[in-house]
Amino acid sequence: MSVALLVALISDQVSKAIVEQQMVYLERIDLIGSLLGLRYVHNTGIGFGLLRGLDPFLIAGIQLMIIGVVLLAVFRFRYQISAAEEFFVGMIIGGAFGNLVDRLRLGHVVDFIELPFWPIFNAADSFLVVGAVLLLIAYYRRERRERRAHSI
Repeated sequence: MSVALLVALISDQVSKAIVEQQMVYLERIDLIGSLLGLRYVHNTGIGFGLLRGLDPFLIAGIQLMIIGVVLLAVFRFRYQISAAEEFFVGMIIGGAFGNLVDRLRLGHVVDFIELPFWPIFNAADSFLVVGAVLLLIAYYRRERRERRAHSI
């Protein structure tokens, strides 16, 4: 978990620092035409810009509680999860910490990856979503294997 957590956190913070230093606020850089671009924005809400206008420290508190619940669950059930599942949890926690660092440091989250018909997001959001999807897939596959083993 610690490797994935560190990779997610460091890559997120480095990518955001590059965006903050090299781009002008609201500037867009096309990478693949209108399909994929970079646009530097500040997100004062939670994931994908939801609930904008809430106090950043309230949001940070909510984030800390969610991180705490996830960590508690992992340590409580650690003996039951595979190394891959632990890695995916690390991706989720690392992404959550990446956005938490921004919120505490800046009062907002730096977002910059822009796709058509999707809210602008960042590397931390990607780690969170991909880690959660992979964790669900791994859990589903494990449960399916265990059900098959018990039915024989």
